[in-house]
Amino acid sequence: MNLYEYVQIFEEYYMTKISVESLFLKYPTSMISDALDELNINGAISGVFPRRYDQGRISGRALPVKFNKKSSDPEAWRFGGGVGKPLEQVLKTMSAGQVIVMDLQGTINATAWGGLASKLAQKKGVLGTIMHGTCRDVEEIRECGYPVWAKGICPRRSRNDFTFGTINEPIIVTGIKIEKNDVMVADQSGVVCVPKEMIQETLQLLEKISRQEDLLEDQVLKNEVQDWDDL
Repeated sequence: MNLYEYVQIFEEYYMTKISVESLFLKYPTSMISDALDELNINGAISGVFPRRYDQGRISGRALPVKFNKKSSDPEAWRFGGGVGKPLEQVLKTMSAGQVIVMDLQGTINATAWGGLASKLAQKKGVLGTIMHGTCRDVEEIRECGYPVWAKGICPRRSRNDFTFGTINEPIIVTGIKIEKNDVMVADQSGVVCVPKEMIQETLQLLEKISRQEDLLEDQVLKNEVQDWDDL
């Protein structure tokens, strides 16, 4: 085997190890949102924020979860803190490479995600959790380094007010439809959802937009911008 053949085999082997969703890691969510806008898709989930400073960027396949409002449901109740019965189903279903997206209808007075869930998810290789609602145990979350995005923080558990709804079924979060295996990308600027059927088109546009922005930045820094449209 000559060197050229060896390099070819090496590249083919390692390219198969690179997931499609990881290709989005090089692009900020703002640029991904721009690419989606070019496709007439609004993929930006508004009003959720990283719970750690400098949390970094994640990109993985969506595990959509919905909890339904229901007070004092015996199917949801469990004594004390820890993991409630609705959350238990999520923790048993999640797997490596996923991003959990939980819809608690944006509630700010209860939460279903905290420190223990973060540690269990991290151990399983889950990439992060996005809460359309709040989280708690922020000290634990920051200490273990697990990425969480949420509307806010609330120490109160959710099992008194919510019960299990659906998992791996489509959900609507801030007007954005999220389905199983859509690509979720999140960073300091926010969260975007790339529909799984639009992954290739979005990546192609991102490459073009990235080149355009690099060229524009270079011209701006050199004070050489002559035509904003001719880029």
